[in-house]
This record gives sequence, C-alpha cells and structure tokens, in this order.
Amino acid sequence: MDNTEKSMDFGALFEANLARLQTNFSVGDRIEGVVTNISRNTVFVDVGGRSDGMLDVGQVLGEDGQPSVKVGDKIQAFCTGIDEDVVYLTTKMSGDMIDTGLEQAFEAGIPVEGKVTLERKGGYEVEVHNHKAFCPFSQIDLFKRDSACYIGEKFSFLISEYSEGGRNLVVSRRRLLEKEAAEQKERMREVLVPGEVMVGTITRVVEFGAFVDLGGIEGLIHVSELSWSRGTKPEDVVSEGQEVTVRVLDVDWDRDRISLSLKQAMPGPWERLENGESFRTGMHWHGTISKIMPFGAFVELEPGLDGLLHISKLGSGRRINSPEEVVSVGDKVEVVIEGIDLDKRRISLSLDNGYSAMDVPTDEAGDEVRIEPGAVLKGVVDGIKPFGVFIRFPGDKSGLLHISQIELKGSSNPMRALHDMFKPGSEVEVIVQRIEGSRISLTVPNAKANDEDEVDLSKLSDNGGGTLGSLGDLFGNLKL
Repeated sequence: MDNTEKSMDFGALFEANLARLQTNFSVGDRIEGVVTNISRNTVFVDVGGRSDGMLDVGQVLGEDGQPSVKVGDKIQAFCTGIDEDVVYLTTKMSGDMIDTGLEQAFEAGIPVEGKVTLERKGGYEVEVHNHKAFCPFSQIDLFKRDSACYIGEKFSFLISEYSEGGRNLVVSRRRLLEKEAAEQKERMREVLVPGEVMVGTITRVVEFGAFVDLGGIEGLIHVSELSWSRGTKPEDVVSEGQEVTVRVLDVDWDRDRISLSLKQAMPGPWERLENGESFRTGMHWHGTISKIMPFGAFVELEPGLDGLLHISKLGSGRRINSPEEVVSVGDKVEVVIEGIDLDKRRISLSLDNGYSAMDVPTDEAGDEVRIEPGAVLKGVVDGIKPFGVFIRFPGDKSGLLHISQIELKGSSNPMRALHDMFKPGSEVEVIVQRIEGSRISLTVPNAKANDEDEVDLSKLSDNGGGTLGSLGDLFGNLKL
C-alpha cells in the first residue's frame, strides 16, 4: 500500500470518527462525561463532542476548598449553552447566572441553588440569589423531618412554577431528589444483591425498625434484625446519622423494598461459639430465664444464645410438675453448661448448686446478708403466682413464699388475696425455711409462731397433776 492509499484510509477513518461525535446538544440536556483536565478556574469534560465541555471549577469544590473530582472521574452536568462547538456546563445554576437564567432553568429543568430562610404557612421561603421562591412542605424532602432542620441550609431545587417575570417562583427539592433516586436505583441494580455487605447511614428510626441510606437509595432494617437480643427497641441500638454496616437480605425492585440486617453483618453468637470464643462445657455462667415450656426453661446466656434447663434439672432431686414452680421469666440464675451440640445448635444446662462466700449478697449499707435456714430477712415482692409469692433479696437472689405458708385474708379469690396482701415492689419480712440447691423456701414470722404454738394435748395436765381425761372418762362415772 503506497502513501496515497494510507492517507486516504486515515482520512476516511478520521471522518468516520468525526461523524460519531455528538454536536446536537441543546440547552438543558443532562450530559455525562469524563473529566480530562482541571485548571485553576475550569473543569474540562469529555462529553463526546468535537471539543471538551467546560464547567466552572467552583461548582465542584468541597468543604476543604479543593475540587471534589479528579481526572478520569465521571461527572453529570447540564448544558447551559454552546459557542463554536464549546459546550458550557453547570451542575446547578447559582450566583449571577440565576439572574439571567431562571426562565431558562425552568424550561430546561436545570437545578438552581437556594437557601431556606424561614418557615411560613404551607411551606418554606427560599432565597434564590436575588429572588424569593416558595417551597411547599411536601416538596422539601422525600420524607418528613423536623421542619427546623432545613432553616438556613442551602439545597438544589427544580423550578416547578415560573411566572410574572420571575416574581412568582415555586420550587421543589423533592422532584430533584426523586430524579437522583431513580438514577441511583439503576446504578444500584448491579451491586445491590442479597448477601452483599454495605455501609450506610441511618436516616430515620421508627417503631418497627430503622431506615438506611445506601448512597441515594433507602433500605429498611426491621427491628428483629437490629440485634440478637429479644425485645430490643430500635432507639436503643441505632440513632439518626449513625454510620452502620449492614447485610442485604432481600431486594424487591418492583415494590422498591430493600431488606437489610445489622446483626447479620457481624459474627453471630453461634459463629463465635464454633470458633471457641465464648462458651465451653463445664463453664459456670449467670443467665436470665427467657422462656418457659412444659419440658423446661430456656436461659439466655447472651443475646441470641439460649440454653435449656430441662425440667428434670430444676427440682434439685425432687419431681416437679411445672418449671414455674421453681423459676419465672426474667429470673437470674446460675447455671453450668453440661453440653454443646453445634450441629443441632443446642446447649444443655443444669443449675449451679454451689454456694460460696462469693455468693453472699450485701444490703444497701454493704453489710452481708446471709441466706440460710432460719435467717430472718427483708425482701421485695418480685412476682405473684397461683402457688405463691416470689421475694427478691439483695444480690438478685429470690425465694418462694408458698401459698401454704400464708393465711389468706380478704378476697375469697386466692390470687386476688395474694395481690391485696403482697403489693408488687413492697418490702416484706420473711424467714428462710430451707434451701435446696438454688430453691429457697420461705415462710412468714406469724406462720412460724403458729407452728410453735401447736399444743400436744396428751401432755397437758390439770393443776392437781392429773391428766385431762376424755369425754369417755367423764361419762363413765355417771350413774344413769
């Protein structure tokens, strides 16, 4: 191939590439390009045209005064004009540009920058350079927030109404946010998949969970996925503005629902157990009764990890008909881990029957409170059951005052009588009757006194020293 042919081929290739360059940009067009150079005043952007687009560097400066973009970054902007193939760009209209371009921004859908100055009936007053605009409450955000948080802040707005030469302006931030959310949704389709771990920011805390901003699109952490603990309130775990790491559970693009989990983004209790980081057989532990079933009581060892106290382990050697005869939900217990089945995820427990000086509780004055048979103690009514009253002592130990030890007064209904006599939270004086393992049986002073006052009639005698006879003896001396 000679030089003439090569020159013709190069010319044809150049013309073909030139023909593919976009030259029909219009004012208001949203354009995506790549930053090619950043000078002191201008950001040059390859927009696929005959020459680079030009963007004022002031529109991309961060809080530190430095450009927030770099060469090679993709950027989205709006076309504000074309001059000899040079495309002028803006990310939003601001400053002097607004005075001459409000109508243009309205017609082309170009964002304008405004400052929320005050709240008034139905919405907010927004200062758009030298113009006052109105933004309805419903158009300031995608969801309701405290109205005071917008006052004094600068945002980008779309002009939704323009009349009277700019004297009547209505703006909407919501429309802009919805557009950005729709664009972000398309980008997130590629990366937002179940199982993915992402970093987001808590935007709202509600009764049923917390919403998370994943970078322009929101997902929900249901309250059940916030913590391994039961009965957790969302506000006890997260707060608005907090950065969190979450795992994506499910994505439903048709209904715009993204389900997230906070607890599953971190190692779970069973994973730690498998790695040998938490519990082992033979370990003594303090737990809380979390649930009672006919076959036993479940003990929460730590959030999300329960072990089972089988009913056969609760009676301290004696047979009981129900775990509730010994424990109640919320009771603090000392247990021994008897076995761990990782495959079935089961932990079997027994009550810790050991009693040492370490277990001796103290009262508010710091004095020791010995819980031993015969001790007279003061405790607080902690719960009332059909079979008796639970009394809590210093050190979070509890004993049972069985209904058989109580002389019921007042109502003929036993439960009502117990409630009337032992107000929950009230202080009562009791006597430790016996201790069997972790079970503390109690009685009341008057019951013990009654026991001591029982009389053996066979040992009674009259003043003369004779025994008191029976009715048979009395009638036997009568002559009829």
